[in-house]
Amino acid sequence: MKLLSRFGWLRTANGLFHPTSRRMPMQLVLAVPFMLHIVATVGLVGYFSFKNGQQTVDRLADRIIDKAGDRIQDRLSAYFAIPKQINQINLDAAELGLLDLKDFDLTGHYFWKQMQVFNVGYINYANIQGEFIGVERLNNGDLLINETLKTSPSHQSVYTTDKWGNRQNLKEIVHTIQPVQQESWYADAVKAGKPVWSSIYQWRDKPEVLSISSSYPVRDRQQKLIGVIGVDLILSQISDYLHQLPVSSSEQIFIIEQNGLLVASSSSDRPFAIVDRQARRIHAADSPDPIIRQTTKFLLRKFNNLNLLEVEQHFELKITGVRQFVCIKPWKDNYGLNWLIAIVVPESDFMQDIHDNNRTTFVLCLTALLITTVLSAITSRWITMPIRRLSRASQVLAQQAAIGDFTNTDFNRQSVESIDELAVLSDSFNQMAAQLQISFTEITNKNVEIEQALVKEKELGELKSRFVSITSHEFRTPLTAILSSAELLEDYGAIWHEEKKIYHLQRIQTQVKHMTSLLNDVLVMGKAEAGKLECQPTSIDLFQWCRSLVEEIQLITKTHTIVFHSQGKAEIVQMDEKLLRHIFTNLLSNAIKYSPTATEVHFDLLWEPNQILFQVRDRGIGIPASDRQNLFDSFHRATNVGNIAGTGLGLAIVKKAVETHQGQIWFETQVGMGTKFIVAIPLVSYQLSVISEERV
Repeated sequence: MKLLSRFGWLRTANGLFHPTSRRMPMQLVLAVPFMLHIVATVGLVGYFSFKNGQQTVDRLADRIIDKAGDRIQDRLSAYFAIPKQINQINLDAAELGLLDLKDFDLTGHYFWKQMQVFNVGYINYANIQGEFIGVERLNNGDLLINETLKTSPSHQSVYTTDKWGNRQNLKEIVHTIQPVQQESWYADAVKAGKPVWSSIYQWRDKPEVLSISSSYPVRDRQQKLIGVIGVDLILSQISDYLHQLPVSSSEQIFIIEQNGLLVASSSSDRPFAIVDRQARRIHAADSPDPIIRQTTKFLLRKFNNLNLLEVEQHFELKITGVRQFVCIKPWKDNYGLNWLIAIVVPESDFMQDIHDNNRTTFVLCLTALLITTVLSAITSRWITMPIRRLSRASQVLAQQAAIGDFTNTDFNRQSVESIDELAVLSDSFNQMAAQLQISFTEITNKNVEIEQALVKEKELGELKSRFVSITSHEFRTPLTAILSSAELLEDYGAIWHEEKKIYHLQRIQTQVKHMTSLLNDVLVMGKAEAGKLECQPTSIDLFQWCRSLVEEIQLITKTHTIVFHSQGKAEIVQMDEKLLRHIFTNLLSNAIKYSPTATEVHFDLLWEPNQILFQVRDRGIGIPASDRQNLFDSFHRATNVGNIAGTGLGLAIVKKAVETHQGQIWFETQVGMGTKFIVAIPLVSYQLSVISEERV
């Protein structure tokens, strides 16, 4: 029992019971760990309760702000679809002759009617002579008709209207206005030659109005430009919508352009400033609102350029010490608008209930801790006396362990019979002493097995190293070819002839097929090593199958000729077609690979009464004697292959597939003269039909 002396608790057993050893009350030993366990449990429960609540809040916040972003995107899409619809309606009306754009009285009245239906800020039309007609909506809802004629191109007349849309009084004449052809809503559409959105701008007579115009070029039947029709949207309405959107009690929503300029926000601050009676738009990073300002600065630091924000982003940041949930959603349309929607919600909007629950949890945990402390003291006192009796029995066991002899240990003399569990424990100590010697012997035997396993593990490690080295080399070559052809196509594809581009595309396809073949070999070998390679026979016309395989390989082999020959009574047999393909694709490929160019490779099918023989012969380099014994090992390659590419898996797969078919494989070879592989597969299935006596 010398093995027992290796265990520290036994070796120092005498010390444990030495009269001079430091002692602690048993009640304290039992109660303190129990109390510490309860304190740790309560603390962990409280902590994980808080963390789970916080994670739940995070997920809830993400879902809420994501849905809010979706609603804003839908609102923008619907809001900005109205001007395009109005413009298309007006173009269709003009094309059908329902609207005469030359008649400004009729056109102004028509626009006035549309303003009654659609909630937009301005509908207008200008021709190439600089004449202008438009209907403007005031903040109080009144509609004004603005008109510029070619007789006075620098003056604009403003008319009030009655409830039927008729002009009433000339309200004012605006002098020295900018020619309409120079205004962005007109010039941008003319330059683009198609429907566009203008840049965001303030009205010259009302700088507090921030708007954007949808402009459509108008052409006559000969497709000659005659003017531009447009609809203005007042962007303050978007701010009103954002302000009314219920996300949380103190959320902040704002929309910015890719250049960082504010478009709208739920803040009470306007997205522009009036300086010297001139309106200047505000960059979001300079906004007086701290949330808008800090969020934009964070985006600029993180992405450097807001144009890089093309997909939805979720992140968190602290602003003035408060954790904020931020969602950035890009929004685009088909006519040039490209904005970013930012939704910022403080964590405090969601955490109030969590904090209330945490306080309740803390009170309950503290109460449970006090009750558990009292119960632990009572319980420890109750079990103290039986434990003391058991300690005397443990002292005897320790003394016996010191000399390695448990034969005289007897707990029947100890006064522990009153507690069943302790009696069982004393019996277990006796059994443990006997088992220790047995365990020592078993450990010695296990050590021998472990050493043998280590040797195998070392061999496996070497095998893995060879696999990594070979496969990395085999993959590097096709990957290099693919990269080379792809770069050439990218650089010169626009100037190359079609034949040269097809050549490089076919080169890429060939290398991809080569890599696929390598991966298939690795997967098949993995199945074989794991014992999952199974034979699933089906009915096969073996003669026709072999001919098809030869034709298939011959199509991709231009340097060699494959000669197929069949001898004997051809039958339909039961074999696994996939395994056969693994066998003969690898054998034929190797024969072609290791044979001189313009030589023949022979594939023979020999029918015998109880088996089928397959022979693959070549006139290649042959196999050296030193490599023949390990030829079918994984990753083993003959020493005379030189620079010929290969992984060393092909013949290993062939052997596994043949053995799965309950067959045998061997070879005959002579260095420099060629090699012949013979595969014998038994005919264990029934014969379905006889096709012919002999086929060649």
